[in-house]
Parts: sequence; C-alpha cells; structure tokens
Amino acid sequence: MEKIFVSVVFVVTYLLIIQGKFKRSIVAFAAGMIIILSKVIESFNTTDVGQYIDFNTIGLLIGMMIIIAILRTTGFFEYVAILVVRLSKGNIRLLFYFFMVTIAVFSAFLDNVTTILLFSPILFLVADSLGVSPVSFLIMGVISANVGGTATLIGDPPNILIGSASGNGFLDFIINLGPLVLVTLGILLLYMDLTVFRKYSGLSRKLKKLSAVDASKVIKSQKELYKSLGIFVAVIVGFILHETLDYETASIALTGAAISMLLSQKSVGELSRDIEWDTIFFFMGLFMVASALQEVGITDLISSSIAGLYNHPLTIFMVMLWLTAIMSAIIGAVPTVTVMIPIVKSLIATHGFPADIWWVLSIGACFGGNATLTGAAANMVGAALVEKHTRKKFGYLNYLKLSIIPTMISLGLGTIYVLVQLSMGGM
Repeated sequence: MEKIFVSVVFVVTYLLIIQGKFKRSIVAFAAGMIIILSKVIESFNTTDVGQYIDFNTIGLLIGMMIIIAILRTTGFFEYVAILVVRLSKGNIRLLFYFFMVTIAVFSAFLDNVTTILLFSPILFLVADSLGVSPVSFLIMGVISANVGGTATLIGDPPNILIGSASGNGFLDFIINLGPLVLVTLGILLLYMDLTVFRKYSGLSRKLKKLSAVDASKVIKSQKELYKSLGIFVAVIVGFILHETLDYETASIALTGAAISMLLSQKSVGELSRDIEWDTIFFFMGLFMVASALQEVGITDLISSSIAGLYNHPLTIFMVMLWLTAIMSAIIGAVPTVTVMIPIVKSLIATHGFPADIWWVLSIGACFGGNATLTGAAANMVGAALVEKHTRKKFGYLNYLKLSIIPTMISLGLGTIYVLVQLSMGGM
C-alpha cells in the first residue's frame, strides 16, 4: 500500500511539473505535504522534517542569493557586462566569444538563473543595436551558463544536491569536472561561431556607440562594491577550504550573508524579494518526495535493477549518464538528481560501485538539462525573457531547435570524457 501511494504521488507530481499549468514549487511542496498528511509512512511528520529535507542545500541557496542580491545593488555586474562590450572594440564575433565565456565563468560562481538575469539586458541591448532578433543570443547564453555551472559545487543546483549528498567539496568538483567543462565550452563556442555569430560579422559598425559607454559610471558606490565583493570572494575561498575548516558550505554562505546584511544595513525584509522562494520550496518538496521513495523501498528496488546490469563499470556509468540526461531533459535536472541520489547511495553502499559515479550523475544532469525548455530553471527564465522582450511566443519546440545539437555535442564529449577517465584508471 505504501509503495503504491507514494508511487502515484510521485507520478502525478512529475506529470503536473511537465505539464507546466501550475508552478513547479507549488506542485512539489504540495506533494510533500500530502505524503506527510496521509500518514501512510509513520516516520513522516513535521517534527522530524529535518531528517528528510537537506538544510545544507537550502541554507547554501539562501545564503548565496542574499550575497548576490547585495552585490548586484553596487552595479558590479553591469560594469562587467559593459566592460566586455568595450573590450570587443566593435568586433561582433569577438564580443560574443567574450560574452559566452564571461557568462560561463560567472555561472560557475553564481546560480544560472541569476547569471542570465544579469546578462540578458546587455544581450538584448546588443541585439537591438544590431537590429536583429535576440533569441539565438540569449539561448546560447543560457547553454553557456548551464555548461559553465557544471564545473563547481555552487554553479548548478544539481551539483549543490550532489555535493551535499556525496560529501565532495568545491575543489573536488573543479578537479573532476573542470577539464570537461573547458573542452565542452571551447567546442560549443566554435559551434556557436559557425551557426550564429558569423552571420552578424558585417554589422560591427552598429556597435560603435555601445562600445563607447563609460563602464565606471554604472558603479553606484565604490565603498559598497569593495565590501560586497570582498565578502563574496571570502565566501568562495571558504567553499574551497570548507573541508579543511570543517564547516558545512551552508554555514559559510549564511555567515557571508549575515555579514553582508550587517555591512550594507539591509534587512531580510528588503532582500526577501531577491530570494527565489519558488526555488527554495521546490527543493523542499522534492526532498520530501524523494525521501518517501527511499523510505518505502522504491529507490532500493531501482538501484538493485541497475546493479543487475553490472558486468563492468563502463556499462553502469554509460547507463547512468544517458538515463540521467534523458530524465533531466524530460522532467528537469533538479527533480532527476533528487530522485537519483538515494539510488546512487545504494549502488555505492550496497552494491560496491565506485564513488566516481557521482561525477557521471552530475554530467548527465547538467548537460542533459540543456536539451529542453523544462530541463533547467535558467532555460525557462531565458524563454520568458525572450517572450517579454520580443512580445512573441517562444515555446518548447522553439527552444529545442536551438538546444538539441549543443546538448548532444556536450553529452558526446561527456561520454568520451568518462571513457577516457575509466581507461586511465580514474573514474
């Protein structure tokens, strides 16, 4: 009875998420509360909520959202974007190379949604200056953000979940996924140049006014900038050293947020609108649903089925990579990883699989999430921004036409990377 009830809740939840009629946060959180209120699982109650909601992940998200919100008020991100335009000196192809690399780098240290929100106005400004549609520019920016975010613990929400579940730190992600991200970004830049950037190379003269903008004028207060940027850098250093310091990443992020609020004299109420509460409640709901699946034994059943395929690590790694990628494209990277984490834990603890399978999960989720409009939050935000700016509908198929080839390139490179690592005795 327990298995049937939880399975039905799980299936209905994901059907509603895919349908998109209701907000994902509402659907996921409501599903978690339905499981608690049903009392089908005796151990599920609000008193013990901390046992099945990962507050290390929640705290990390909230802390970084506050730090970034305060840093944004200084004009720092606009400064970087305008500086990129000036560095291109009117060369459109070089400009887009700069933009895609800058977006990827920022996305490695900010969440993908924030990165897209920060850079979209500049991309729209460039497109309007050229007199062309901004669709290709923004979607290429979204893809760059998702790829760049794969490199670090905090760059992409799936990695935050994986880091918390696996115990892998900031440097572990960079060492194991950084090389793949660099190669993938380089190949995708060449692809973008051939299919998008090159088309507009004859319009460089139209960027002269934009490249003459004085970037220093967008900085609202240098004093506030130095304070906010200093805290941001200190938090990143804290993430790198968190294993040595023996502090959770959430503790470091929340401490940074507290210091930022003290120095900027901004209250939680003032900053609450900059906290993506939908994302927070979405995560909380998914944690509850995933824990219920684990509690009734469904995840153990799935892990045993996967383990039955075992005859060589390569087989399991390939199955995990592509299964995760396909699921991420269909139901989203975050929901997929939330469900897969207890399965991976069972594969490692019960069936003796190598812990490197965590990196395979990250590659499949982060790269696979690029494929569709619902694959990642940044994709949906990017599409919404395009619709708002162009006042034209930008649907599932419109996104898929632009994303499917870059996604397949990324996953192909990810597959080669895993094969090479296995042959070298690593992963």
